[in-house]
Amino acid sequence: MPAELHDSRFDEETRALLQQRLWTVFGMLSLLALFYAVSQFVQDLLPAMESQRSLLIPLRTFLNGAGIGLIALRCRKGRRSLTELRVLDALGTAGSCWLIALSMISMPPPNEASISIVLGATYVLLARAVFLPSSGWRTVGICLLALVPAGVIATRLRLQAYGMLDRPGEWPLQAFLVYRNLAVTAFLAAFTSRIIYGLRRQVRDAARLGQYLLREKIGEGGMGAVYRATHALLRRDTAVKVLLPSRVGSDGMMRFEREVKLTAQLKHPSTVAIFDYGRTPDGVFYYAMEYLEGGDLEQLVEYAGTLPVGRVIWILEQVCRALAEAHALGLIHRDVKPSNVLLCERGGEGDVAKILDFGLVKDLRADGDVAQTRDGALAGTPLYIAPESISAPDTVDARADLYSLAALAYFLLVGEPVFNGDNLVGVCAAHLHTPAPLASKRRPEVSPELDAVLARCLEKPPAARYPSALELRAALLACPVAQPWSAADASAWWAEHRAAFAEFCATARKARIGSAARSPEGAIVVDLRELRA
Repeated sequence: MPAELHDSRFDEETRALLQQRLWTVFGMLSLLALFYAVSQFVQDLLPAMESQRSLLIPLRTFLNGAGIGLIALRCRKGRRSLTELRVLDALGTAGSCWLIALSMISMPPPNEASISIVLGATYVLLARAVFLPSSGWRTVGICLLALVPAGVIATRLRLQAYGMLDRPGEWPLQAFLVYRNLAVTAFLAAFTSRIIYGLRRQVRDAARLGQYLLREKIGEGGMGAVYRATHALLRRDTAVKVLLPSRVGSDGMMRFEREVKLTAQLKHPSTVAIFDYGRTPDGVFYYAMEYLEGGDLEQLVEYAGTLPVGRVIWILEQVCRALAEAHALGLIHRDVKPSNVLLCERGGEGDVAKILDFGLVKDLRADGDVAQTRDGALAGTPLYIAPESISAPDTVDARADLYSLAALAYFLLVGEPVFNGDNLVGVCAAHLHTPAPLASKRRPEVSPELDAVLARCLEKPPAARYPSALELRAALLACPVAQPWSAADASAWWAEHRAAFAEFCATARKARIGSAARSPEGAIVVDLRELRA
């Protein structure tokens, strides 16, 4: 990647951080200066200080704090350019050191004003080095700007305190002693800035995959984690999925690479679009896909409760069309479930469904390579898995996705899975032997026609189901609905719930990522041959 593009992204991060830190650091320094101004004023009122009383010192300290406070307020709101922030940084830091020195000029001898100037400048410069993002050389420049004038004043006050102003021969030695201490301060500040600034770049580089800068984790599955990222060239938000090396061996790496290649063949608007994929020099495999604002269907039901029948059909027919394209290419998803269908707004339209995560996809055109196709393995999510995926995984075809889709529809209508249980064995046994309940028993507004469509999809023998996703879609659209769902209804819902739903989904994602516990809802891959051995 060109260096200027590489650095421009980092400059923007630095700009935002610098503005926030300038407000914090200069606000803190302003309060400290005001505190010292008040304390000096109180000290001057004490009887013991009558011979040295001078209101100029607390007044200058107060003005120092007020000036720094104005810089802090300038950085509090709005977006300031990086150039302006760097000027404010330099002026605020150097100005603080100058004003500390100037506030000491009126201190009558004998005094330790030169020591106070050195200590004050040290506090300011080290605080800046720790809190403000800056390269080492920039810190050196600011230290020179701040310490050279302050050192002149400190040297004069030192000469005055020791009665050496009338002895020019002593000036070089005293100046050397002052600037020696200030040089140590400048070195420590520059070294601290260099270390912290370098660590920030290392962290930034460690979070980069190809041309994608990872921002935050937004999901995690059995094989990989998904991050919100930014493309360095296009500056657009992107979702990047990467392998978790601790969970994947060489077989998993091949499956992951096959996933992206197969998914990239799909062009339907209701399938998440793949932009790019690759490997890092250290072997981490990743792929980039469109970043979608919205929430999955599981989150939608948690947020809004069971969905209107018309809205369920609206969502299902989109998913049917996307699955039809995949099935036509010989690809079976094998993990259709609420958390793998996202609902979002796209191009001003609401309730756009997107199928995610083809991590368990099966290619019927594959040549039977066990390492890649995983034939003989039970794969999917137990609450939504088709019976044949349990009893005869090698025979799974497109009709398994229709079973899972009907189970998903039941969840949207009723708010619970078709079959529930306390353990994996119980759930799988229900899929194998227990007739599926009718949604109308829990939702009277579900028409008999829709009940019949879902019941046919939930038949145990695959031959009893609809032969294709397009035929299922036609059957769904033929079902009478008391209150049909329209594009206007979708737009109205998103206009009303957009912000609240986004906040709910963000909280739900963090909770989902933070939970390490595995439940029957989690996708699984179990090699049945290993269990039989």
